[in-house]
Amino acid sequence: MQLFGWPADIDASQRIGERLRGVLFDIDRTLYDNDEYAHGQITALIARFARQFDEDPANAHRRIKEWQRTWSETNAGARQSLGNTFASLGVPIETSVRWREAIIEPEKHLQRDPRLRRAIEFIRTRGGRADAPRLPLVVVTNNPVTTGRRSLAALGVDDLFDEVIGLDTTMRSKPDAAPFRAALDRVGCDAESVVCVGDRYDVDIAPALALGIGGVLVDGVTDVYELPALFGYGAPGNQSDHGDRPAGATGA
Repeated sequence: MQLFGWPADIDASQRIGERLRGVLFDIDRTLYDNDEYAHGQITALIARFARQFDEDPANAHRRIKEWQRTWSETNAGARQSLGNTFASLGVPIETSVRWREAIIEPEKHLQRDPRLRRAIEFIRTRGGRADAPRLPLVVVTNNPVTTGRRSLAALGVDDLFDEVIGLDTTMRSKPDAAPFRAALDRVGCDAESVVCVGDRYDVDIAPALALGIGGVLVDGVTDVYELPALFGYGAPGNQSDHGDRPAGATGA
């Protein structure tokens, strides 16, 4: 877990939480760990892209990767999202929204995560403080709003987030700045008082930093469990985690 965009002299254990006025969250590979599901979304969308152009899926995949590689080489090694790649290759964002709503099925792959819920709730209540105003929490996802809400519901945390900024909110895909600006509008405070949590630096963190938003780069949901402590709110209770596991993990 890496922290970006805060003053060098900040005391991470005491002052981050005092400064926060809102937190933005990515969903995929941030709020859950399930590589098979995350990769499956991409594979299914590329297959749909191939059908759109009556193209072999393997060839479509190569064409997409080649475009992304060229884009990266001309943009200082940064990475581009699949939605923006599709748009550059002839698939409008509006079409991508429809495809994602029809293809992606979070309910079949995600499960309720009690540890995630405790962590998010502890952040939202600023460490369980009854006298403190609730911290606004906003999701910024490259999936449509309905798909994002379905994912949050499957994880058991839908009621803890104030807003979902999705692909169909601005018709722009991260790393475009538009979704982050929309999230800032929803939070209603200066960028310097907001932090964005995500698993991809180029897509989730760098565009937030460009707007003055702080960033926390995480390696999956196990890092999200530790965010309350990072923000200076302490640990969310001493409830036993017996039987808890990251959402997406499979059982016997």
